[in-house]
Amino acid sequence: MADTTTKTALSDKEALNHSQTKKIRKNRGLDLTTRRNLMGYWFVLPFIIGLFFIYIPALVEAFRFSMSTIVMEEGTYRLESVGWALYHESLFVDPDFFRGIVESIGSMFLNVVIIIIYALIMATILNRNLAAKGFYRAILFLPVIVATGIVANAENFTITTSGVSDIESGSAAIAGGVFSEFDIELLLMSLNFNDTLTGIVVSAIGNLYSIVTCSGVQLIIFLAGLQSISPAIYESATVEGATWWESFWKITIPMISPLILVNAVYTIVDSFTQYGNQVMDGIYKLISAGDYAIASAQSFVYLAVVGVFIAIVVPIINKFVFYENK
Repeated sequence: MADTTTKTALSDKEALNHSQTKKIRKNRGLDLTTRRNLMGYWFVLPFIIGLFFIYIPALVEAFRFSMSTIVMEEGTYRLESVGWALYHESLFVDPDFFRGIVESIGSMFLNVVIIIIYALIMATILNRNLAAKGFYRAILFLPVIVATGIVANAENFTITTSGVSDIESGSAAIAGGVFSEFDIELLLMSLNFNDTLTGIVVSAIGNLYSIVTCSGVQLIIFLAGLQSISPAIYESATVEGATWWESFWKITIPMISPLILVNAVYTIVDSFTQYGNQVMDGIYKLISAGDYAIASAQSFVYLAVVGVFIAIVVPIINKFVFYENK
């Protein structure tokens, strides 16, 4: 009887070992990192499909237009190749296009810095234990939702007809309350602030509408990153005697530095392509007038400028980024 029980136990153990061996062999080819990478590819699969079946064919067609002139015929059109003539015209003949690129780069620097700082400050505040913080998060993200659909069309119509200065001056007046931009400028000058810093602050107040509207996505990204930091790290720092300010610079900033890089790239692209940008407005006007060839050429030149600028900025910011797995 004992021998039978022993044999049964051994057979059950062998069956269990055999089952575990099959599972190990089955999963041997896919480690945890590979499975996570596959999940990532499934996540971006809709974008990849859209890229190959929608965007790339559209880019190829636009490039054909940029290398040709359009000859209208009865009910159709044909393209006559002109080589790189339209690119040469955009860069060296049209003075407004090149000047618009330079002005776009200049305004982009200030916008990126202010938007990232504003989004980080607001995300840090909303990450704290506040009453009704969900309500405040919704309020701060509301401009991103409002700036779409019918409201966006009405806003863009106002920008193209009256100019962006009307909206910015109105937002500055609302933000200033009892203080105007001139009052704030006088206040900073009385405090012996640097002229450059004073100009930056006054410009930020004048662009408050654009800053709030364009910072919603960055705020959400920063908030998600802050919530992913383990509270145990802050507790350990507090036990060691670190102040909130020291924890912010030595824990918070390094931990979310990869997200600062992501938000910087997103803000750069958004700044280069938003309404009110002189280059984008010029391209839209050419498309509205039916000048698709020159509009396509200017679009590709502008795309190359943005790509080169990002290729320069990303490695610079990446030197200051902290990665946990490195």
